[in-house]
Parts: sequence; structure tokens; C-alpha cells
Amino acid sequence: MGLDTDTIRRDFPILDRSVNDTPLVYLDNAATTHTPAQVYDTYEDYYSRYNANVHRGIHTLSHEASRAYEAAHDRLAEFVGADGREEIVFTKNTTEAMNLVAYGWGVNRLDPGDAIVTTEMEHHASLVTWQQIAEKTGADLRYIRVTADGTLDMEHARELIDDDVELVSVAHVSNVLGTVNPVRDLAALTHDHGGVILVDGAQSVPTRPVDVETLDADFLAFSGHKMAGPTGIGCLYGKRHRLEAMEPFLFGGEMISHVTFDDASWNDLPWKFEAGTPPIAEGIALAAAADYLDDIGMDAVREHEAALARYLIDELDARDDIEYYGPPGAVERSGLVSFNVDGVHGHDLSELLDGHGIAVRAGDHCTQPLHDILDVPGSVRASFYVYNTRSEIDTLLDALEDAQRKRDHLLTDRYHDLIAEYYHNPTNPDGIENPTFRKHSAETSCGDEGEFHVRIDESGRIEAMGFRSDSCAVSQAVASLLADHLTGAHVRDLTDLSGTVDALLDGDFPDMRRDCVVGPEDVLQAGAREHLTDP
Repeated sequence: MGLDTDTIRRDFPILDRSVNDTPLVYLDNAATTHTPAQVYDTYEDYYSRYNANVHRGIHTLSHEASRAYEAAHDRLAEFVGADGREEIVFTKNTTEAMNLVAYGWGVNRLDPGDAIVTTEMEHHASLVTWQQIAEKTGADLRYIRVTADGTLDMEHARELIDDDVELVSVAHVSNVLGTVNPVRDLAALTHDHGGVILVDGAQSVPTRPVDVETLDADFLAFSGHKMAGPTGIGCLYGKRHRLEAMEPFLFGGEMISHVTFDDASWNDLPWKFEAGTPPIAEGIALAAAADYLDDIGMDAVREHEAALARYLIDELDARDDIEYYGPPGAVERSGLVSFNVDGVHGHDLSELLDGHGIAVRAGDHCTQPLHDILDVPGSVRASFYVYNTRSEIDTLLDALEDAQRKRDHLLTDRYHDLIAEYYHNPTNPDGIENPTFRKHSAETSCGDEGEFHVRIDESGRIEAMGFRSDSCAVSQAVASLLADHLTGAHVRDLTDLSGTVDALLDGDFPDMRRDCVVGPEDVLQAGAREHLTDP
């Protein structure tokens, strides 16, 4: 029996709003889910009735806050099958939980000759963290391959996980491919060789039943904001003996048992890892989110999401101009689908969909190496939760119809004619040979990235200029416009380009997103100054 989405949607007032005069279709749940009234009522109740710091306060409000905060640990322990509150540490998010293991366990346990194993599909929160730990400790870092169908190569895993491996870090569910990894098999393999396993549960704990005892995970990290809870709260589950053997890496109030001028001892679990005033309201509200999801039933959550993903994949399979990534719909996978439309950059497609009131995620989803393997600069991701419906997927599919024409229409109607012209007829979009200097450009607010190539002759004039870009159409057009306009200029002309794009467009650019187009000017200025200083 399916979920009663009509009833569930009434718990989420935000779903009643419109975007661009169109009913909101929110398909960005793998990044952050919405929060039901039951959860933010709990949050408000804390602040309106018993707001106080926890532990050691000898007054009624502090006692009430302490009991609720401790009960929240108990509730989250129950939610993932842990053996009591001692095995649940509250953190800010999954990233902090994984870093707690890295610096509390990894730095103190790993040495040259040891090995860490992770996978090619990991989120940067795992991949970059273990890169840093390997560099600090001298440990070897190994990656399990991803197969062509988006699953882990388990034969390769058996080759990599040997007696040198101290830790395996693996995403339970890929945030790009939707793959559900065989964590229990990896845990057995890891333990056979004497290692420990850390599971990134950011995409699994919110969407399916997770039992740490069944998985035999040594550590599990997850976030509240992906499971109908508040932001700023996450959890690290750890087997009690693992946490007892770990050292804290944050120090201060609450985590202290006894202090002298010469030494200190640590508090009991889990408090020894929760230094300072903790996220009290957030933790209590997260427990309410666990109640909400359990009332729905995590098996039902999993089946609902999987059915929506299968429906979208079946529809995308019927189109020749769309490629999706990860296992086919017939294979177990989570409720997210990443895809690209031929000839349409993901940022442009995301903006187009936003015009229809549809919220999706576009970019590399903090998995740049995985997208390198897929040989695409990024992808568009639609991800589902308990309140999404098949009719919303139909709305998405309608908006994807004839995306090439709609993208061209977007450029021509919304932006200056020069933007459309330079996007369709770019100047040296593959760069140039033998450049005098190259300058990388990245815009963190929207994810655009590229590189300018500049070749300068003996007189100091720009002989040729080109660019390479993995950016949206507007950013590519601006890079092309600058490359064309500045060829033949003296390098000194590049040191102050303020307002150049506005001037070239004759000031007629009402919808320009400045965070995406100012960057190229700044980058070229920096490159020119470096060249003049150190030719």
C-alpha cells in the first residue's frame, strides 16, 4: 500500500507556496528535505517553554532541557538500532561526524604502511577528509572502482581490502548514482582483515530502514536536515568500544570530567565528544523527526522513493536526448536520479526548470572525481521524499520536453543578443596552443568553472585568447565575448577590466546574474598583473 501523500503534504506548509507564479515542485531532497510542522513545533516548544543550557544547571528549566536532550540521544539510538545513548554523538552534520572519526580515530591510529580504502563514488566529505588524513599519517589511500552500471566492483574491493587496511569508508547510498552499496558484505570483508568500517549514511538513514547491528558498522554518520529534521544537527553512531578508545579532538566545557593545571580527564560517552554548548533545540527536534518518519514507516518511505525513481527512469529511457547515471530502474536504488539533456548545460536546465517552479540540483554534487569517471562536468539531480508524487514527476517531464529549444529561447529572450550570439559562435572555446599564461576561474556560488588562455607577443600585445569552460551558457558567452574583444589589446589593458562586460553589452542586460559573470574579469586582471610583475 502506498503512502497517503495528500495527508503527508498537509504537514509541510512550504509545499503550498508558488515559485515564479507556478506551484512549487520540490525535487532537491537529497540536498535538504523540508520540515513538517510536528518537528518545528517541537523546536519552538523548547524555546518557548524550557530554553536553558543542559547538565549541571540546578534549576527546573535546565533539568527539563537536560532530560529532553538526553532522551533525544536515546531516540536516535533506537532509530538506527544502536545500543543506547552512549553510542550516539550529536554533531553539526554528516561531514563533522566523519571528521570526528578521522581526527579522533584516524590520526591516532594510522601509520605509514597502513591503508585506508574508500570508493570512487564518495562525497567530498569522505574523499577529501581521508586524503588529508593519509597525507598527515603516511597511510596509503585506495579507491574501489565503480563499474559501468554504477555499482561497486566487489572483486576489486576484495583485492584492495587486505591485512594492511585499518579503515574502510563507504557511502551506503550514492548521492549521484542512487546506488545502494553492499555495506554488510564490505563490513564482513573489512572485519575479516582486522579493520573498521565507517558508513556515510547521509542518503540512507533518511530514506530506508538502517540497523547498525545488522550492517555491523563500526561507525555511521548522518544528518538531520536530510531526514525531515532541522539544519545544524547530525549524528555519529559508534560501537561503544570504538568510541571509548577514541580521543576527542574538540575540547572545552561539557566534555570534561576533571581538570587541574597539569591535566584533564574526559566525561562519559557520548558527552566527551560534545564540547561546549551543544545543539540542544536541534537535537530535540531531530528526535521528533525520527518519530515522524517512524510513524510513516521506513519501509514505506523506501518503497515510495524507489517507485518514483523507477517511474522517472522508465520515462527517461524512452528519450534519446537524455542520459541518466547509475543502475537501471530494475535494480535496487534510492529515490534520486541524476541525468543530462544533450546540448543543455545543467545550470541552464536547472534555471529553466526553476521557471516552471521545479527545484532540482545541478553541478557535481560534491563528487568531482566521480563525474570525471562519468566524463561529464556535472549533472542534474531530481531527488524524492515522502511528500513527492508521480504527478510532480510528470510536471518535470513536461518541462524537459524540447529542452534545447527552451534553452535557446531563454538565452535569446532573457539576455542581450550578444550573449546568445557568443554562446552559439564562441571564440576559441577549446583554448589556444602555447599560451603565455593560463588562469583558472571558479565561481563557488553557482559552481561555474573554467580557464582562460592568453598568448602575448614580444610587444606585450595579446596575440590570441581562448578559454575552456564547464560553465553555464551565460558564463561561456561572457568568456567568449572577452576573448574576442581583448585580442589585440596590450596586456596592460587587462589589469583593470572593471565594467568591461557591462560596457560591451551597452548596459542592456537587465537579468544578468553578476555572481556568474564578474569572475572572468577578475581572473584575467589577476593573470595580467602576475605577468607584468614576473614576465
